[in-house]
Amino acid sequence: MAAMLAMATAWASPEAVGNTQAPRAGKRAAFRFGGDHNREFLLDNKPFQIRSGEIHPQRIPRQYWRQRIRAAKAMGLNTVSLYIFWNALEKPDHSWDFSGSNDIGAFIDLCAKEGMWVIFRPGPFVCGEWDLGGMPTYLLKNGEAKLRCTANREFMDAQKRYMEKMADIAVNRLSQNGGPILMVQLENEYGSYRTGHEEHEYMEWFKEFWTQKGAKALCVSEGASQAQLQYTPKGVALGLNPGENDGAFNRAWEFNPDVPAFSAETYPGWIRHWGEGNWTPARNTLNSVKWFMEKGYSFNLFLLHGGTNFGLSAGSNTNPFNGTAFQPDLTSYDYGAPVGENGNLTKEYHEYRDIIKGFLPDNAKLPDPPETPKTMEFQPLVLRTTAGLADLFSAHPGTYDSLPSLEALGQNQGLARYTVTVPAGPEAPLQLTANDYAQVYLNGKPVGVVDRMKEQKEITIPARPGPSTLEIVLDTFGHVNYGAFIEKDLKGVVGEVKLGDQVLKGWQIDLLPLDANAAPKPRHHALQAVSGGLFYVDVDMRDVADTFLDMKEWVKGYVWVNGHLLGRYWNLGPQERLYCPANFLKQGKNSIVVLDTFLKHPEKIRGCKERNMEVHKQTKALNNQWE
Repeated sequence: MAAMLAMATAWASPEAVGNTQAPRAGKRAAFRFGGDHNREFLLDNKPFQIRSGEIHPQRIPRQYWRQRIRAAKAMGLNTVSLYIFWNALEKPDHSWDFSGSNDIGAFIDLCAKEGMWVIFRPGPFVCGEWDLGGMPTYLLKNGEAKLRCTANREFMDAQKRYMEKMADIAVNRLSQNGGPILMVQLENEYGSYRTGHEEHEYMEWFKEFWTQKGAKALCVSEGASQAQLQYTPKGVALGLNPGENDGAFNRAWEFNPDVPAFSAETYPGWIRHWGEGNWTPARNTLNSVKWFMEKGYSFNLFLLHGGTNFGLSAGSNTNPFNGTAFQPDLTSYDYGAPVGENGNLTKEYHEYRDIIKGFLPDNAKLPDPPETPKTMEFQPLVLRTTAGLADLFSAHPGTYDSLPSLEALGQNQGLARYTVTVPAGPEAPLQLTANDYAQVYLNGKPVGVVDRMKEQKEITIPARPGPSTLEIVLDTFGHVNYGAFIEKDLKGVVGEVKLGDQVLKGWQIDLLPLDANAAPKPRHHALQAVSGGLFYVDVDMRDVADTFLDMKEWVKGYVWVNGHLLGRYWNLGPQERLYCPANFLKQGKNSIVVLDTFLKHPEKIRGCKERNMEVHKQTKALNNQWE
């Protein structure tokens, strides 16, 4: 027991807390592993504690990057860790977009200017409750695909293109080259993939790639078990998700005893899905941070600031072991983080700051926390009807007996309508796989809903005195972002559909892709009167600030402000208000467009200064553990 305790504490260095070295423009800094058993982080040969906060620039309006980074620094952190989302950068035609919030290099440069180091986490798989874990959905177009393995040449070629783009950003910004990047992470949580085709060669590919690019300090981010760490290459720092006690570090060092270990993801909050409770912070993490500071252990708060899943970027979860219990993520990625969705500093933020401040040397005076960006409210607005939902679809050529996925049709998420003629007959069960939420109509009248969240695969169709028109209006959520089922999560009504014992054939498909940068427009006058509609209002604003659009009176759908898709809303809760940053608005005329998949007549919208805070029911922070 004494020997184990000595092993657990030998690497810890309270001296590391006192190393206040910050990046300086163009000044090279040597970051490496050293000390007892090679278990310390050293910065210019002095022990160094990484005190990091996770911030995702692609979830934040660019104009607020500096405020979020300054909040990290004022809390006593010295590093920013960031995931990068590949599918936000590469367009379907394989062109690249590094503008606006996608300008990752500019974000890293801003971290350096603000005196913050960086941990670079490019994936290509990152999870992060982001659509398909950050990977592009064109990888799924040919059906179930083996992802994240060297055997799939198409995947590896696409991954190589992406990783070269990441190297272009990172190499000149490594600390040894005068930049702020201390470490580069290899992939993400690969030991939790569990498809049966995981391989050591895949992770070794990343180590060789970054080593050839000149990166000297590499890490992984994994669960703290032997099974999860088994694919970690030798010589790579062990980032644990989380590592909050000596037992976690000891298990890691049993696998690889001669590298540093740190808590790569320490959770001050947790994921929230539709139908759960609100964003309750995890109070026990305050004690974890105190423990890190006492011991000098390095850590990363996942998340310091969550931000927002704008557009169609929100992912979904399932039980990672069997694919059941589908759980789509909210538009808000508040996460119960110390810095709230609109940059507000929570009670917990100040508590974390007090803990960290109490352990820093006297010469490490913390800057004052930044001000929260201004918010505004506005009175309820009356919207007008533009078109019925059925008027928005465009016909896809051909007819189908077995229905293809939306990915196979070249569409990522969005809506689709499936129409077929069914014969006369008695009441019968309709059996289908609807990913993710289907409204069923017979001769234009609603029959009911098939909801993947409830694991529904069947709905009863009433008796038909003659041939009838069956319609299915399908709405989607983001692709699964974690576990083996990322390879199987195809959107749409897929495969055969049966009415009783009869396979229905001759389907027509109408598509409605949704654009993150433009609201849909009516395409034609549809014959079928399915529910739902497109609504709009123009509003003049003299001054603009952040606001939250209250969608509590609506049912389920999407909102665009001046062409920017804020994300999804759903009266299932807990989220009732959508964050609209000031840069989406303008002085003068502003256009708000709502696509509601149920309502035929519009409700009102008002602007609020805060997101809704009430908790409909408690949902605990699972701390990276599945029940």
